Order: sequence, then C-alpha cells, then structure tokens
Amino acid sequence: MATYFESVSSHESSEAFAVPAKPNGKASIPVQPLPADDPFAASNFAAAGEEVPTSIDDLAIELGVPSDEDFVLVSSDPRHYLKANLLIVKREDGYGKSYFLLTPSVMAWAKSQSSLKKFVKTMHIFLYKVNEGGYGLWLIRDSLDNWSVSELQVVNQAKRVFTRRYNDGKVRKGHESDAISTTDVVFPDKPLAGPDGLLKQAFGDAFVITSTDHPVLNKLLGRG
Repeated sequence: MATYFESVSSHESSEAFAVPAKPNGKASIPVQPLPADDPFAASNFAAAGEEVPTSIDDLAIELGVPSDEDFVLVSSDPRHYLKANLLIVKREDGYGKSYFLLTPSVMAWAKSQSSLKKFVKTMHIFLYKVNEGGYGLWLIRDSLDNWSVSELQVVNQAKRVFTRRYNDGKVRKGHESDAISTTDVVFPDKPLAGPDGLLKQAFGDAFVITSTDHPVLNKLLGRG
C-alpha cells in the first residue's frame, strides 16, 4: 500500500472565526476575508514519487467511485494519490453527490461552523483507468469504518490487475480479471496537484470553493 500523506497547511486560529451576535441576540455567521489561495497549489496537498514517461492532454476525468460494472486499474504512481478536504453535498437533482474542493483556509473556516463541519470530509483520492474507457478519481473517505477500509483494499488490488468492485455483506471486495492486460495502459504524465495538475481538470473552477461567500455555502447557511 502506498504511504498515505496528510494535507498540511497553516491557518488562522479559531478566534478568527468567532461568531458575533446581532442586536436581537441571535448569532450571525460573517463572511470572512480570507487570504487568496491557489486551490490547486501542490502545497495544499501531499504527494511524492517518480515520473512516468507518458503525456495525455485534455482529459475528461470522472469524480466519485468506479461503476460496479467496470473493471479498472489504479495508477501506482505516487503522484496520482493524495488526501484532500472536500465539501460533499447532495446534487440538486437528488441523484448522487456533488464534490467541492476546499482551499485550506475555507476548510478551517467551515470546520469552525457547527452546522457546516459535517459536510467537510477528508478523502483519499486515487487516479484510475477504466478498461476501454476514460479516467476517474476514486474518492474514499479517510475513516476506519468497514466500507472505507475494505474499499482501500480493493484499490490496492486494482493497482496490480484490472478489478471490479462489489459489495459482500458490509464490506467492499474486488473481482480480478487476469484476462485484461495491463501492458498497454497509459496514465497521464502529470501529478494530481499543481496549477496544471489533474485535480484542476477534474474539478475546474465551478467545483472549487475559495471563499466563504460561495453559493453552496450561502445555501447551507440560509443566506439566500
């Protein structure tokens, strides 16, 4: 199993996020003036490793987990794994979830708000390739529950051989296929983090939260 690295960043003390009271005595949540962050900066994450001689541009990258019907291969390049803090909410159409990448300062602020912190999750992120298909980022919650631990085990299987995930009781398992060759699989010669990294291609500007007045945060806080 690849070594897991924690995202590390300095941020304001909890005192910076004190909630003032309105004249009627009810607390209000202010819009905080946060420092400008580059949401895709490598310093927001942690990853290390060797380069692979491959170059792929303009990738379409899915977010979430692979389909239970797909055989996938996970990249073993250490640059294609990291941990990140995401805001996870239900999609507006009610089907599935929406994932928003948080800058360190917004993450610290959101965790300081009692009604928001449950939406902030630390996630393992792995790059994978679908057999005869595209690429995706496999998102797994950083937790010691059965689902998360067993899902990480399936990821490790999928680093060796094309694997299809499935449920077996209260755990996740992987079905391997020795018939699908890994020889010709090509992974991008770029890291997840960085100004030109794969996270930027996967999330884009629409799914990155860099300030506390983002529309998604406003909706959760009832700001209109």
